[in-house]
Amino acid sequence: MSAALLWTWELPQSLLGLGLCLLLRIGGRERGAERRSDGRWLIESDDLGVSLGAYVFWPTSLRRHGPAACRLTRAHELGHTVQSRRLGWLYLPTVGLASVSRVAYSAVFAWRTGRAWRGYYDAWPEDAADRHGGVWRDPEGRRRPPTRGSPLDPGLDGG
Repeated sequence: MSAALLWTWELPQSLLGLGLCLLLRIGGRERGAERRSDGRWLIESDDLGVSLGAYVFWPTSLRRHGPAACRLTRAHELGHTVQSRRLGWLYLPTVGLASVSRVAYSAVFAWRTGRAWRGYYDAWPEDAADRHGGVWRDPEGRRRPPTRGSPLDPGLDGG
């Protein structure tokens, strides 16, 4: 699919992604940007992990996240791009709404119990994004970054 056709297919989320990209840039919170051959922009930010059409945001801050967590988030968010490409205009009302609902539940759970909700990635669409991005689970059930890089991002060293 051509870049222009892909942008049209993913128009709602790509417009939101472009807006967010501009806000990060203006606010000085963009740490780097890489244009991929498939038309995607990988945007490094302080603490943001979200996939919006042609724009994939991932955190590079090592203050709150270790290197493995940053690779994990990058692979996971790239996994959401598969969903965006498949669903087009339906991405935001399906994946977007489900993800935002899970984030809201996580926040309320933490506020009410004082601990993190560990089930965020255990159901659709988050578990599917993990699978698409090459994120795997160890024998104890902990999420791990792709060992040899994400299948969607083979240049990213998972080691």
